[in-house]
Amino acid sequence: MADNYLEKRMEEYRAGKLVPKSRVVYASGAKREPGEFALTFPQMRVVVFGGASEFVGALAKSFRSVGSSVALCHTDKKFCTPLAQAEGCRYYPFDPVGDGCTDRVIEDLASRWGGVDVVIDLRGTDESGDIDYDSLAELLLLHSHPKFGFICRTELEVCTENVR
Repeated sequence: MADNYLEKRMEEYRAGKLVPKSRVVYASGAKREPGEFALTFPQMRVVVFGGASEFVGALAKSFRSVGSSVALCHTDKKFCTPLAQAEGCRYYPFDPVGDGCTDRVIEDLASRWGGVDVVIDLRGTDESGDIDYDSLAELLLLHSHPKFGFICRTELEVCTENVR
């Protein structure tokens, strides 16, 4: 008896008779609060020259998280080689005082990627223990967005509306 019932129900289900008449479809994705908006990033080609190792790592993770192609040019092979392998970046061992090193890297990336959209030159910056590198990397990612002017105006308008 039970087997017959289950078989009939399965046939009804396959025939589409058990589907509810009205469905509520929810959009997939995170719920946003009023006033929040989603920002989609286009495919960007990013080169990072020098800088503090932790900051370079935070930048690589931040840009790779939005689907950008990233090339790292750094002197610290022990840190950058595993980072590049883990994040899927290109790594160029880099001599910051060598003549023409930056030109050769940019030319190589232009031939491989067809150009470079964002160049981040951190040479000459020193490491400091009190900096939140992840937040700074996210801020730099936001500033590199092609429509950053619009984002600034939007934030400025929201801020001035809250003051009134």
